[in-house]
Amino acid sequence: MAPEHHAPRPGRRAATAAPEPDAPDPRYYDFRSLLRVTDEGPWLDRLDTAARTWIAEKHGSLGAGLPAVLSGDSFTTRLDGFGGEATRALRLTLAESGDQGEWLTEALGVEDSGGGGWLSVIVRNSEQRFGNRPRLVPRLLEELTILDGASDLDDATWVIGKDHFREFAAVLADEGRRAPVFVTAARPGQDPEQVREWMERRSRELAGLAHSYVLDHEANALLMHHLGKSMGVRPGSIRSFAPSPVPFDAQDALRHRRIGVARLETLPVRAAAALVGRIARFEAWATEEPVGLREARRVFDRRALSEQFRVGRRARGTGHPGPETPPTGIRPTGPSEPVLPRTAEHDGSPVRSSPRTPREGSAAPAPVLTPSSPMYPGPAKPDDAGAVTSPRTATPPKDPRPAAGAERSGDGGEAQGPSPLTPTGSAADPALAALLEATGTGSLEEALDWARTMSEVLEDAERDALDRQAHAERMADATEELERSRAGLERELAREIDRRHTAESNARALSSFAPGGTSGPSDVDAPGHPADEPFPEQFSDIPIMALDLERYVEFTGDPATTEALDEYDTNTVGAKRCWEGLLALYDYARARAEGVHDEGLYGYLRTTPSGYAGFGVSHYAARESETTTARRDLADQRLLPVPAAVDPAGHVHMWAHLKLTQVGRISPRLHFHDDVGGTGKVYVGYIGRHLGTSGG
Repeated sequence: MAPEHHAPRPGRRAATAAPEPDAPDPRYYDFRSLLRVTDEGPWLDRLDTAARTWIAEKHGSLGAGLPAVLSGDSFTTRLDGFGGEATRALRLTLAESGDQGEWLTEALGVEDSGGGGWLSVIVRNSEQRFGNRPRLVPRLLEELTILDGASDLDDATWVIGKDHFREFAAVLADEGRRAPVFVTAARPGQDPEQVREWMERRSRELAGLAHSYVLDHEANALLMHHLGKSMGVRPGSIRSFAPSPVPFDAQDALRHRRIGVARLETLPVRAAAALVGRIARFEAWATEEPVGLREARRVFDRRALSEQFRVGRRARGTGHPGPETPPTGIRPTGPSEPVLPRTAEHDGSPVRSSPRTPREGSAAPAPVLTPSSPMYPGPAKPDDAGAVTSPRTATPPKDPRPAAGAERSGDGGEAQGPSPLTPTGSAADPALAALLEATGTGSLEEALDWARTMSEVLEDAERDALDRQAHAERMADATEELERSRAGLERELAREIDRRHTAESNARALSSFAPGGTSGPSDVDAPGHPADEPFPEQFSDIPIMALDLERYVEFTGDPATTEALDEYDTNTVGAKRCWEGLLALYDYARARAEGVHDEGLYGYLRTTPSGYAGFGVSHYAARESETTTARRDLADQRLLPVPAAVDPAGHVHMWAHLKLTQVGRISPRLHFHDDVGGTGKVYVGYIGRHLGTSGG
């Protein structure tokens, strides 16, 4: 009896690429452009003007001076700066909320004392949406002189023939270059202008992030002549050259990512442009940020944190709530501003009404209640004699605490009357009554104690918050360093896999000549055996290379799903590990056919026969968890295609899978069906991102 199965529910597409439980890597979606400004003399004024113009077009005019703040129902923006003898800095922050989550934009410029400096523009989304380049960037490219190394960073796609190849080679080799160079190539006899139009449609998300070029056939040949065949660009593909390529180094070639022909042919133009844009964004985040930018941002962030506590102390002192903190994570920065009353002439910036009207011509800051403060929460003013008096009375109130022994008269009778500052008398003074009500105390002395305590609590909290922020900054630096180390180790692992593969191929070839070696025909010794072929450089190579495995392994999955892993496999380790798994399945079926092994895959992986490819047994799972198999939607994801000779329905549940190495922040899987006992083959129905589970 055929095994029980069921087809996907009609009218609903099986989610064969369900979301990974892990969070997506924001480096593929967040926009970050690092621009080196080479203008002589001060240039931050032009950044200031461009930023104000951009905000005015989106939300309205910012007030004059710095800091300048503007907010509305769905946005908050702030323009702030600081300056010193060595550097000046200006930062624009914009937080916008809407149906697509919260968008955070930061434009940060740091100007050196003699001119020049760095400019950073960052766009993030709370829901990991793709961050398009803000219109501010092309304006800055027009207003400022910006270079990437010795080259302009513009929006154009340039065609390179042999006459201009030296200029293109100089861009690739420029030690000052930080942005990637995206390149495609024309076929022999193909019009390069036609290819340029093709490239422009797919490179529209590169503006401000990368360079874009088209090589004609002769220029591509010169590229391989000067850098090696492994650095060539296949026509119809797109290659991203990272800074400082190493000539004639096949391992370094793996660092310069490729989007294969098959992948680009299966994608609509807009999807291909988004893929190119995601890779450009990842490469931009992989570039180390200049120290000056990082330190300036941290200065602004520390000032923003201190500003929150200053607002809190002012609110505690007046009994009125301070301005609301923007819910987006962008915080105000800079020194405290006077708290102004709302007027019809105000520009709309978020303000808090003052408890009292300031004197004409002045804007009094909200007072902080301390033991030396006037007893009424309002601004004091000098009288004609110059003495400070309350705005309500020309004579200071009496001390609310009676002198020792003054509770009663000297003859033992009642006191002369209640103090005007006791709870009883407070009802006659609305300001004092409001203060006592706000603090929940019964006398001015208790209110002062409460204020002192709250002030100490806020000071302790501020110190603790600043310490935590400093710790977070240290952790961010350490994380960045670890990320660079991890990338280097992954590249070294890819090289080691290739070296081991070459050594095993040589050992198999030499074994037939050794005394007692096998002399009969054997698949593993025959030329063209898949174990002796070069490993794939990316996942998109695997569906094509799998055709060489069809004697024992047949790939029945969707090539596009497999090719999509190229976006995350930045150091080709995942593709190599996947190929090792396929070779192990191939040799498992071969060993069973040749009578070398008579157990299942688990036993084969535990005791792999000599001369046959193996795979880590800990990376093999024969089944899924019961919670996954019990859910219809999750089971449908694993209902994958097989030939009718295996099952007349054309699909079976492929619970068994190989766990490929971690690729970025995703964990690819290879799902297969073992039919060695029937058709003699293993059928691989899925190579792609981790399918859905009951946990996410």
